[in-house]
Amino acid sequence: MGEKMTRRRGFRARLALTATQVDALDQQAHAARALWNLLHELFTLSGDRWPPRSYVDGEIRWARANVDWLAVLPAQAAQAVLRTYRQAWVNCWEGRAEAPTYKARLRTVLAVDIPQGWDGTST
Repeated sequence: MGEKMTRRRGFRARLALTATQVDALDQQAHAARALWNLLHELFTLSGDRWPPRSYVDGEIRWARANVDWLAVLPAQAAQAVLRTYRQAWVNCWEGRAEAPTYKARLRTVLAVDIPQGWDGTST
């Protein structure tokens, strides 16, 4: 009864960035959006049967090593996209959300998830 529930929250920060930093973050955000779309295509082509996580991890590693525009996305951010995509399907299957869709370049808010940015103190 006295058990305290902790809640993890996202945080958006406005940063004062140089033009070079803005360009790097823009590239990372577009790469994250494109990775989401690639995951969505992989999932929809697999007939609603999720490929094994080890297979998807391997494909992401291969793509980051061999595809220039995807190599700009840090490994942790790529894994965060995968985690978020999988959670979007879980939310859909459990009736909490609509099915995930492709993210359009012009309508998508650009963001990069930085998992190591969370310090563990938020409740």
